[in-house]
Amino acid sequence: MIAETKMYPESNTIFISLHGFADLDETIKEVDIFENNMPSLPLKDMSLIIDCSDMAPFKAEILPVLERCYVLYNAFKHCVLVNPQKVVAKSQLQRVAPKAGFAGHFVDTVDEAWAIVKG
Repeated sequence: MIAETKMYPESNTIFISLHGFADLDETIKEVDIFENNMPSLPLKDMSLIIDCSDMAPFKAEILPVLERCYVLYNAFKHCVLVNPQKVVAKSQLQRVAPKAGFAGHFVDTVDEAWAIVKG
């Protein structure tokens, strides 16, 4: 999977675009890096948008890692995920969220995500 991260300081938002298929080892490595950087950020004042629109479905082995991510995302003021275009991937993302107690939002467009963040 290719992950592109941009910071928007004017809105205190991290924007991550995910593309393609997630490899288990690479995904765990990236989540570890993300988690290790979290303590240095004022998360309760920050928003996170993850554009999953170009993401492929996951192998079942990735789903526990996704659950871990949702728990991490709850630390942000806002977390908004843009639904994948692929129906299976969208179903996977939304099915795992309740198990992790994910308090964020799922939307269909990046514009909708920004509307939530900007309030």
